[in-house]
Amino acid sequence: MTSPTLAPLSGATFFARAVASASLLIFALDGAMAQTSPGQGKPGLTGSIGMGVASMPTYEGSPNRRSLAVPWVTLNYRSQDWGEVSLGQDGLVWQAIEAGDLRLGLVANPDAGRKDRKPSGMNPTPGDKRLAGMGEVRDSTEAGVLVGYGPFSLQARKSLGERGHKGTQVDLGVAWPLMTSDKAGVTLGAGLTWADKDYMQAYFGVTPAQSQASGFRAYTPKAGVRKFDLSVNTEYALTPDWKLQGSLLLTQLTGDAADSPLVKRKFNPSLAVGVARVF
Repeated sequence: MTSPTLAPLSGATFFARAVASASLLIFALDGAMAQTSPGQGKPGLTGSIGMGVASMPTYEGSPNRRSLAVPWVTLNYRSQDWGEVSLGQDGLVWQAIEAGDLRLGLVANPDAGRKDRKPSGMNPTPGDKRLAGMGEVRDSTEAGVLVGYGPFSLQARKSLGERGHKGTQVDLGVAWPLMTSDKAGVTLGAGLTWADKDYMQAYFGVTPAQSQASGFRAYTPKAGVRKFDLSVNTEYALTPDWKLQGSLLLTQLTGDAADSPLVKRKFNPSLAVGVARVF
């Protein structure tokens, strides 16, 4: 189912930025790409490596957009007895238990944070000059659990350490394969994301000090559902070794997130296309 960040780096910072730039901003769609269901395939390593181009808002709720060329990397390792480990759009995922349609596992997702200016060059961190005076939300790693049943999935993640937003998010999603063949596939996805007050304050709140520095009115959001999304994901085999992929994500901010003075546009599309070599 179903949206990424270069001084010496700590281990957590390196993981967050490396995975973000190689996976979340491959499409920059906050997990919009549907993934192959676990339990399929033989033990061993599979994946794809390529490049993509993504167009997205400069941050959630921004009226401005940016485009990035980004690396496209997906790795999946299936063991004989310990489930599947994957690195890609959803960060690092270990699906340890697979019993029929039921899936249980652990996840570690990068959160790229946000800058109060436009990031330079190919830095995939969200940011915009209209946030000047708001300060930065530092990058971090979110860790938690994954529960899936058939086309449904639920992730609950908590930000680790003292960096970043320090909050908790819960994603509920469903994915429907509309077409599957040897050459092409189309998947429709839908979902919602709930966030606690720490996450909401970090990304949508404005403290009195920030208000004085930025000009935005002070605002203290509460916990709640912050967005709904709808995605269409496509894949086409150009040759046995190369594939073309694309994804369209439509995101609607809601609740206290949508009412934030930082939000200028509540509804925003994100689009990505890429070519990758399969192995």
